[in-house]
Amino acid sequence: MFQLSITISFLKMLPLIIFYGLIILLVYLFLKDKYQNQHSILKTHPVLGRLRYIFEMIGPEFRQYWFLNDKEGRPVDRDTQETIAKAGKYANTVIGFGSKKNFDKTDFYLTNSMFPLNVEELQVDNDHPIETYTYTIINESLTNRKEKRNKVQIKPWHLTDENSIIIGKDRKHPFHVKGLLGISAMSYGALSKSAVKAMAQGVAISGGSYMNTGEGGISPYHLSKVYDIIDTSKAPTDRLSEKIIKYVEKNPHASNFELEKHFGESAPEAVEQLVQDGVFKQKGADLIFQVGSGLFGARKDGVYHEETFIKNAMRPEVKAIEMKLAQGAKVRGGKLPKEKITPEIAEIRGIKMGKDVESPNRFPLFSDTEGLFKLITHWQEITGKPVGIKVVAGDTHSFDELASYMKETGKKPDFISIDGAEGGTGATYQEMADSLGLPIFSGILILDQTLRKYGLRDDIKIIASGMLATANKMAIALSLGADLIYIARAAMNTVGCINAGKCHTNHCPVGVTSHLPHLEAGIVVEEKRFRTANYLTTMRQGLFMLGASCGLASPSEFSKEHVSLRTIDNRVKKYENYSEGQNEKQDDNIEHILHHQEAKKREVVNS
Repeated sequence: MFQLSITISFLKMLPLIIFYGLIILLVYLFLKDKYQNQHSILKTHPVLGRLRYIFEMIGPEFRQYWFLNDKEGRPVDRDTQETIAKAGKYANTVIGFGSKKNFDKTDFYLTNSMFPLNVEELQVDNDHPIETYTYTIINESLTNRKEKRNKVQIKPWHLTDENSIIIGKDRKHPFHVKGLLGISAMSYGALSKSAVKAMAQGVAISGGSYMNTGEGGISPYHLSKVYDIIDTSKAPTDRLSEKIIKYVEKNPHASNFELEKHFGESAPEAVEQLVQDGVFKQKGADLIFQVGSGLFGARKDGVYHEETFIKNAMRPEVKAIEMKLAQGAKVRGGKLPKEKITPEIAEIRGIKMGKDVESPNRFPLFSDTEGLFKLITHWQEITGKPVGIKVVAGDTHSFDELASYMKETGKKPDFISIDGAEGGTGATYQEMADSLGLPIFSGILILDQTLRKYGLRDDIKIIASGMLATANKMAIALSLGADLIYIARAAMNTVGCINAGKCHTNHCPVGVTSHLPHLEAGIVVEEKRFRTANYLTTMRQGLFMLGASCGLASPSEFSKEHVSLRTIDNRVKKYENYSEGQNEKQDDNIEHILHHQEAKKREVVNS
């Protein structure tokens, strides 16, 4: 009774305790704000000034979900993000009612054919369907969506062997590409290991596509393998092998990491035997090994080390090597904040923990065009694999010096990756992201026309990147001169990215760019790898369908005749390939496209 009496008395006093507690808290905050010297708004408006910081913190979320329309968000608008999500989750991009695009503005349009091709007329390799998982919406309400996960088979939409893109046709080990898009350079460090695993395994499942390692070197997660059963009649009878086979039967495309987690350290040896016996088929991502100015993956004790380079470059998974000279978001070396450096990342990169990693602005191995091509040629000779460079266009004559040198010496890269100013990054500086480099459509046209001008286009493939997240933008890039497409933030979206903009902080709320275990746990690799595979496949299908609408049997046939620039005053501009005696015309082409890109920039600023 005594305890009950005390409890009742306390409950009666609770409102007063709360009231006076709040008064004391407000007085404390008032005095703290009034006599601090760091924040002007708090000094002049104690307590109330704190609302500014609250609104500042929640502002991005309010703008993203409430105030910006479906086409306004940057760098990824809501419509684009929804398309990526639907492609990854449902393997389609179907919409109803009509487009939300503002057709009054200057923009590019594909040139449709009066007589589009039917599906059976396309030159496509769909001989090996992909087993994957998609979702069906059962019921959807304001607060809940009930979905059913379905095991399905979808068409891969690969290029035929005849139409495949060959990088380094004169190399000992040319790279044959049957999927027109792949994942762009994002290193382990910029991304979490779970994100890298999900993307690498998704690329492996989709087949035909490729994955760039980013400048942080090759991690075990880039080398992920997935397994399918092809013939159980040859299966061993030992207990472990039987368990592994049953697991893979139930879980298609199970990975090496997954099997080792479930069956222990002896699993890799058993799986390898099953592959050798023809029970399992092993698949991995085709990698483009990127080396940046920090030389990660090609260094020892802080300097270039050829044995380390060869060890990584000659891995069977590596199909090509890319020398990163620049990227759209920062025309300089990469940056990895110290908060994102784990012991494993430090070991892979050969760096120390506890401080930011700032790669040099340019390669320490050369300082001019001659030195650049000397290294390119050397790597081509010692690896026998295609070697390319990654660049950004600064103006209409950005590549004349390079092309002239190639023409004179016969030395040239096997491919050039060109990034646009729209390109993303794990960490950069605002002034660089907003001002350096031209947007991707300008860059593609300038690079393509320059290579044609010097008679080099047939020997060098172009890979384009810069927010080319949907099939229509990819088709325009291919029409303007690209051979292949890189996608980066779209791949991040497929594994869970919500565009929070926290990539540089190690506090990505969904774990895509965080190495903190409780955040990285947000990525379920066994689920997200299928969304990556579905997205890649759905985009490839979209390219074939757009090509068919333009009268093309394959999207590898897109050319400048299939794209037009319609301006705000209703003029329609067509583009042509470079030819002798048409310098003024080509400059006019580029001026039109630069004017269009600049107009789009102004629209974004005004909005």
